[in-house]
Amino acid sequence: MALFHRAVMETDRLVLRRWTMQDINGYVRFAADPAVMMAAGARPVLSPEEAHYALKHSAEDPYCFAMQLKQTGEVIGMIKYQKDVRRVQVNGVSVAYELAQAYWGNGYMTEALRAMVRYAFEVMQMDVVGISHFTENHRSRRVIEKAGFYREGVIPRAFCRFDGAVFDEVSYSILREEYFTGRMSGCRHTP
Repeated sequence: MALFHRAVMETDRLVLRRWTMQDINGYVRFAADPAVMMAAGARPVLSPEEAHYALKHSAEDPYCFAMQLKQTGEVIGMIKYQKDVRRVQVNGVSVAYELAQAYWGNGYMTEALRAMVRYAFEVMQMDVVGISHFTENHRSRRVIEKAGFYREGVIPRAFCRFDGAVFDEVSYSILREEYFTGRMSGCRHTP
């Protein structure tokens, strides 16, 4: 992945920026919430020490962004690029995210995800952007579909969560040529 240590992305309502240790309250708002973290496959932070450690890790990751409301400056979630484990030796990334429950259903995550897709293709010069969700996570399905991703299919027993629960995942992607021709979302037709 191309390095971009000072990247900041803006949308109509959000600023996606690097984390700082002063973001601890906004970080805990979603990272300590089992409903948010379990749906993302992660263990919620259970103590102030764990929250501090997790935030420090996020702040050191140049591909991890705080989602900040422009209007209030409040941090409401996290979105990040990560290695796409489903594609090997390919110029691509995968995107993962968490959003505080109080902000669900307002289109913030779709807005942030579209910005990440744009940045991946226009700045990082990626060839493919992937994303996935657990089959029962219908909120994420709607976010991903609204952001223009193509559904690739279900991968059975794709993820073992920290508590031992095993999940099927629905996998999606957008290819570089789809992004630049505006042919995103819907069905792919192969020759």
